[in-house]
Amino acid sequence: MQILAKCPKCDAGLPVHAAEAPAAIKCGGCGREIPLAISDAIRADSAVDRCPVCEGSAFYIRKDFDPKVGLTVVIIGALISAGFYWFGRDLIAYGILASAALIDLVVYGRLKDLTVCYRCHSEFRGSYPRTASAFDLHTADVLEVEYERRIGRR
Repeated sequence: MQILAKCPKCDAGLPVHAAEAPAAIKCGGCGREIPLAISDAIRADSAVDRCPVCEGSAFYIRKDFDPKVGLTVVIIGALISAGFYWFGRDLIAYGILASAALIDLVVYGRLKDLTVCYRCHSEFRGSYPRTASAFDLHTADVLEVEYERRIGRR
């Protein structure tokens, strides 16, 4: 299992392979020492049961997709479409917008899911069965604030 551990101080993503993960990692951005408590289920790539960074047990599933890439595709399509719309080529303009949205949708649909910790936003990729539910805003609001108070951010 691949883990992208998030630094509690600077939010830098630190990649760790769970099978040979050390007891602690050092953030390259801020130099903070981050202890890792990797469970046996995570080491064996059988389940995500406890976050190694914050030791929380609340997770959600999302697509392994960078939203910035999707937004970039749609913006580029919108800009090209605006040029055709400006010159009165409405049908071509709408076709370009539809094509950009379709490309974004196809790429999004082909990507796999990953598990994310509600508290520290560490990401888990692997072949384990996905048991977490979809994102819940209320749960995120409660758990993120609790974690940030515990680490001294708030």
